[in-house]
Amino acid sequence: MSASLKYSSKLFGARVLIIGGSNGIGYAVAEEVIEYGAASVVISSSNADRVAGAVSRLKRTYSTTECQISGFPCDLSQDDTIESNIVALFDAVTANGTQKLDHIAFTAGEQPVVKPLEEVDIHFIKKTGMIRVFAPILMAKHAVKYLNPGPASSITLTTGASSEKPIPNWVVLGSYTAALKGLARSLALDLRPIRVNVACHGAVDTDLVEGLIGEVSPEQREQARNGFAKATATGVIGKPEDAAEAYLYFMKDRNVTGTSVDTDGGMLLL
Repeated sequence: MSASLKYSSKLFGARVLIIGGSNGIGYAVAEEVIEYGAASVVISSSNADRVAGAVSRLKRTYSTTECQISGFPCDLSQDDTIESNIVALFDAVTANGTQKLDHIAFTAGEQPVVKPLEEVDIHFIKKTGMIRVFAPILMAKHAVKYLNPGPASSITLTTGASSEKPIPNWVVLGSYTAALKGLARSLALDLRPIRVNVACHGAVDTDLVEGLIGEVSPEQREQARNGFAKATATGVIGKPEDAAEAYLYFMKDRNVTGTSVDTDGGMLLL
């Protein structure tokens, strides 16, 4: 190996699964691992059309790459099918476990629904946690069978800055974002030597932020975006391609497990 490629080649030949990779941060992670020389990148989300569209865009963008780019839909929203869907996903992307994965990035999510505490019920609590927390737990349960053993392999989860900085009326969401940090630590212990970490985001310029802004006038949208930007020390909303760097770091550093990286523009400082 050339000395000049000692670091940039760490993901060369890797097989990577991105659950939630059809847009936003997950899509940016897919772009980055392709550019770093991964042998196989599989993206997954709940919508088959979005998966197919994302795969098509990646193949057009990286038409000369030798990386095998593919996708597989996986619905994580229903409690009676979530676990079987996860197993089906793993079987499909690893040829029934014969082609092991090296890294899994879990960026799947859904538009946050904000409710004051007096409107919260058990159904809302359960639905809010299904994709955010229950799915990662079940994913990790089965991932060991499909990952190459050892500290070169990793799982990276995703959470938000509300895990550290409470937001009014986010009592359920905030509970789950905080829980994901504890989940990463527990999984790092139970799955060792496979590494497990979590990327913690502030506002990132994705559909989730647009959904929080809602259907408003262009002037109101600009005002809301400026509000997100002013809540950071950098003065700007994060870009997916910047937030994606945390996942690449966790994949490449074989000495890090059970921890989190904040990529939030310094919003926790303010």
